[in-house]
Amino acid sequence: MNQKYSNVLALELAIYQVHDQGYNPLDKIVDFWEKYDINTIQNTINTILKHAPAYKKSGNIVQLCHKQIFAVDLMRLLIAYFHVHTDHIDISQLDISGAVTTQSSLDELEITKRIHEFFGRMVD
Repeated sequence: MNQKYSNVLALELAIYQVHDQGYNPLDKIVDFWEKYDINTIQNTINTILKHAPAYKKSGNIVQLCHKQIFAVDLMRLLIAYFHVHTDHIDISQLDISGAVTTQSSLDELEITKRIHEFFGRMVD
């Protein structure tokens, strides 16, 4: 398979994996933090940004800025999750149900659930 498409497939499979029987998001969080430290994450994000075609050609400044802003936001999120777990912070009271992005995320998960179930029936 073409490397370009295998990267896309890996990201797609990560989304569909949430519908697998026995999926546990806590396991994924622990797996992540056992695999990566903050320095490695930061260096990897920097490498990805530096090797992105848009970064090299700088043809689309808006797209480049969006990637950089997203990378920083993602880094902040990961560090926050790290602190939640290491400091044993209770996040059960957090409520993102009112966020503008929540409904579109729920819609996307519902679509991927239907697709996952469809292919699951085909395998059976």
